[in-house]
Amino acid sequence: MNPFPIAGGRRVVLWMVLILVGLSMLVTSGDALGAASRPNTADYIDVSGVIDPSVSKFLSRQVRATDPDETGAVILRIDTPGALDASVLPALEAIRESEVPVIVWAAPGDAQAASAGSLLLMAGHYSVMSEQATLGPLEPLDIKQFGGEAVTETPEQLEGFEPEVLEHLRSGPLPADRALDLGLIDAVAPNVQQLLQSLQGLQIDTPSGTVTLSEDPLVLTFMKMGLMERLVHAATQPGYAYLLLVLGLFGLLFELYNPGVGGAAVFGGILLAFSFYALTLLPTSWLAVAGILVAFVLMTIDLRTMSLGPLSWGGLALLVVASFRMYPDAHAALAMPLWAPLAGVALTVVFFVQAMTSAIQARTAKPIAGSEGIVDAVGVARTDVAPDGQVMARGTLWRARTLGMAIAEGTPVKVMGVSGLTLMVEPTDETPDAEDTVDVGDAQAPEVNGSD
Repeated sequence: MNPFPIAGGRRVVLWMVLILVGLSMLVTSGDALGAASRPNTADYIDVSGVIDPSVSKFLSRQVRATDPDETGAVILRIDTPGALDASVLPALEAIRESEVPVIVWAAPGDAQAASAGSLLLMAGHYSVMSEQATLGPLEPLDIKQFGGEAVTETPEQLEGFEPEVLEHLRSGPLPADRALDLGLIDAVAPNVQQLLQSLQGLQIDTPSGTVTLSEDPLVLTFMKMGLMERLVHAATQPGYAYLLLVLGLFGLLFELYNPGVGGAAVFGGILLAFSFYALTLLPTSWLAVAGILVAFVLMTIDLRTMSLGPLSWGGLALLVVASFRMYPDAHAALAMPLWAPLAGVALTVVFFVQAMTSAIQARTAKPIAGSEGIVDAVGVARTDVAPDGQVMARGTLWRARTLGMAIAEGTPVKVMGVSGLTLMVEPTDETPDAEDTVDVGDAQAPEVNGSD
């Protein structure tokens, strides 16, 4: 018989309480350890301007490549009027499926998240706006279709919102405080410092579960687009796409009439490739593009007479009209700035009056030295001749070919013969004429003989 039944019972209860307290402390410390071990770094991505395929692919790649074991969150700062075509869809899908919390922040100042940018903001696991930023209007989802029929179907990203809330979004733009009241965003943060403070220890729901961010301030790693992506993105700006078209045509025309070695054609072809890629994405008037091409043809035909006749003036007038009608009735974000067509027309006038006149004169003029006069002349190699290159002889830049070993730039050469308009040369110890030793960069570049 136990002489201390009550005391024994109290002892058992005491031991049970101690065990429970110990277990709770272990669980708490384990949670704290897990929270402390979470990465306190965040990838910071900056998106400004129209979202085109290159931007969307960059966003998708960066979000999908984020490692949850190395990165605590992704912060996407946006200021966009919308997207072209369905180019934003890959980025939306990547954000929704990301195991790493994606915080989308419309900032700074009076930034906007309009059109498909609205979907991008609300696709984030945690959506934030600066105090002066605006959300919406939602339509048109594709700003390329500005002025077309309104979208009647509710996008997948907006399912679950009340119809009256969507009406507010469609009729936007909504200020940050109104968007917060309607539940379209989660918070308002005027600057990055306050944003990072508000994220410390925050719990965010993701497809893989609830994620608790680090209690320490997030350390930002800035992610940037690659060089080619930046070039493609720049080319999709309406003004730049137009100028690339004009400059590309310059290169092709100059190559046709200048006896060179193909550099202008390659350069012009690259510019035209960028331009036509951008023009297919933009709300381009292809009738205007055709007008620009016809204008160049008219001015080129008239220039062959070495005068500015009716065709030149007609082509210039057509160029002006077509340039200002490249993107008729486009969304404000896709309107071509006034400086672009003015610059394009001015550059075209200078190009035809100066560069093309010189090129046509060089093509039609007789060589200053015939085969009889140039043979045995001593000149200087202006490029490596291996086996083809250029040499300066009798004050004129010629296309040349070596008869034997390769000839280095700057080496004196002797003209041994002429094949068509190409000089056959070999190195020599003789001293070239003084006019051939003058650096081309120190004087006006002479015309190149030896084409066709």
